[in-house]
Amino acid sequence: MVLRSTIWACLVMVLAGFASAQRGGATPDVSTIISRMKAVRQENSAQSRAYTVKRNYQLLDKESQPKAQVIANITFMPPDQKQYNIESSSGGMGEKVLRDILAKETESPRKAERKEISPENYDFQLLGSEMLEGRNCYVISLNPRREEKDLIRGKMWVDAATYNIHRIEGHPVKSPSWWIRDLQIVMSFANVDGMWLHTFTHAVADVRFKGKYVMESRDMEYRTAETTASRQRRRNPGILAGAVINP
Repeated sequence: MVLRSTIWACLVMVLAGFASAQRGGATPDVSTIISRMKAVRQENSAQSRAYTVKRNYQLLDKESQPKAQVIANITFMPPDQKQYNIESSSGGMGEKVLRDILAKETESPRKAERKEISPENYDFQLLGSEMLEGRNCYVISLNPRREEKDLIRGKMWVDAATYNIHRIEGHPVKSPSWWIRDLQIVMSFANVDGMWLHTFTHAVADVRFKGKYVMESRDMEYRTAETTASRQRRRNPGILAGAVINP
């Protein structure tokens, strides 16, 4: 009887531990996280559709005073076409810098696979987990495999439930310009009408002979074919649902 009771007690403990593990979920290893993140990224890409975003670019000095601003409407057309028009701009030389950033962001991608966050371009290490904006995220270090300016040394926050990237922060492994001695970047991502998009960038640069400058780009408004058509239907109920985006 004692032996039988002991067996039952052990069985209960094992089952309880198993149930607890099932509820909490064991943390996957970093290769599994990256694999799931890649699969989700491919799924997001397959579900992407044309949209237009109004984006505000600002250049701030070390006192956080605005030095230049560009507001642009950027239209994205899957899989990789982009076009833009500038709604307003100001700021002299600073304005030129922002225009150059906008042009760089919207140029046709060259060898995009060499910039991806993938095992081909990075070594990864799981640093732990943190809460970010109410979401439990895996924190993973980014260690570039090559010395290229389009690769970032830093870390990223990957949603533990959806495997979407919420945030990336770090610095380019190679400076994009002789004028810039240090460049720190923070990028944020969010769900926009069912699409997972890069919505905010905060970059701090130490410019030779000029000091510290801050560049921010913030998405202000999104329009998809569906939202544009919805607005037009309210004005004209007879319009077709498949209306083209009006940038």
